[in-house]
Amino acid sequence: MRSIWISHPYLLFPVAKAAPKRLLTLFPEENREQKLREFEVPFPREGEEPDFWAAVPVREFAGQTLLLCGDLPDERLALVREADERPAPADKERPLLHFAPESGWMNDPNGLLRLPDGELLLCYQFNPFGVEWGAMHWGSARSRDLLHWETGDIVLFPDEWGTIFSGSGWRDEENAAGFGPGALLFFYTSAGGTEAPWSRDGVSTQRLAVSLDGGRTLQKQPGLLLPNLAEGNRDPKVFYHPETGAYIMVLYLSEKDFAIFRSHDLIRWEQTQQLTLAPGWECPDLFRLPVEGGGEKWVFWTADGLYWVGSFDGFRFTPEQPCRCAYGSAIPYAAQTVSREPGRVLSLSWLRLPNDGRCSTGMQSIPMEFGLSHEGEEGFRLRMKPCRELWEAAERLPGDTVPAGPWAARGTAPAGGEAHLAFPGGGLTLDTSAGRVSLCGQSFEIPAGEPCPFVLLADHGVAELYAAGGRVYTAAPLPFGWQEGKLCESGVSELELFALH
Repeated sequence: MRSIWISHPYLLFPVAKAAPKRLLTLFPEENREQKLREFEVPFPREGEEPDFWAAVPVREFAGQTLLLCGDLPDERLALVREADERPAPADKERPLLHFAPESGWMNDPNGLLRLPDGELLLCYQFNPFGVEWGAMHWGSARSRDLLHWETGDIVLFPDEWGTIFSGSGWRDEENAAGFGPGALLFFYTSAGGTEAPWSRDGVSTQRLAVSLDGGRTLQKQPGLLLPNLAEGNRDPKVFYHPETGAYIMVLYLSEKDFAIFRSHDLIRWEQTQQLTLAPGWECPDLFRLPVEGGGEKWVFWTADGLYWVGSFDGFRFTPEQPCRCAYGSAIPYAAQTVSREPGRVLSLSWLRLPNDGRCSTGMQSIPMEFGLSHEGEEGFRLRMKPCRELWEAAERLPGDTVPAGPWAARGTAPAGGEAHLAFPGGGLTLDTSAGRVSLCGQSFEIPAGEPCPFVLLADHGVAELYAAGGRVYTAAPLPFGWQEGKLCESGVSELELFALH
């Protein structure tokens, strides 16, 4: 046991990726029955150097003495130290425009909010103590231009009710919930019954946290928003439906089942629909989109990029055509749209990229804008494109050399043939006669016999592709730290290259 008088904003925990996990607990000195935090940390063995340091914010305990307990001798616990700042990122080479954690594991984007000062707030599923999925926290970050990110602190920690699974955010300008105009409300799942020892015997429930400081700190509220409704029910996504004057929550239940709820105060919720959308699974979203040429439709979205176009009356969603898939591979996942985003529907997705020995795992996609096109008998199709801010950061390249940093290419593969791009670390083939695309080893289908407009983005560790005019999106791993080099192309018309700053 170690006593720590808290006089700095952070405690830094050493992490050795291959070490066995140790259960560490923080208590207040005056009450050893009141557990404050519990962590499973792969703590370095004696003589072993840490791979990175996990920063745990402890400002709320300033001026107090905390007890750090665990099945380690005191001299080993003494490695945990206080700090005024988070440590520098553990990996030297990192993506420059795609948000990635400084260290640890990241998955689903959560709580995406546009703030009144123009910043975009991103919360995300986070295991600060390893490079694999673990006891989920919420990390945080923010950006003014959707491309360059400031990493924030952990804002939600596991507790006796569960680890912190996915959820969403809402800026309550109308003060419907009574926490004050402009309070930020975060709807999340407490995932009891997972592997975390503290809540292993619990169930999955929906809860609320509130921020009055722009999302820099979140305060969990007592009680439930929704009790356990089905095994594993999770991922509440909340928005406002002005035509019926109510707030709407979509929720994953279990198997292929989802539910819709209504509320007038963001606290009390009434279920209005249960629907089965096979083969959809978890992380639901529901949003309206403008249709090219006029009109609008509603889209029900699930984690694998599967979507249904239909109608929504504030109570029930009615699919009006079969399920379609927006993704060309399994790398993008669990996308969520931004709340309170004026004039467009903006989405981010987790990119499930492999860990190649680094001290962080996972990235977020470049934010993308959604629209719909109507294609006759084929019905409605989602159209995706990089956020407009990307092109504001683009500088046209005059030749065929791509830089050592992020870059973009756009062009068209003509109908009835093949187009190829080879570039440092990867390659792209678009076969419009066969209706196939291959990006860095990831292969998927596109409409055959048609020209294929595309946008390709390259950053350290990842390539993203919008193919067939944005009807299909995918991502693929790229090496980190490539050097400036030639881009070789054949069969591409109207090719343009850009450096991204």
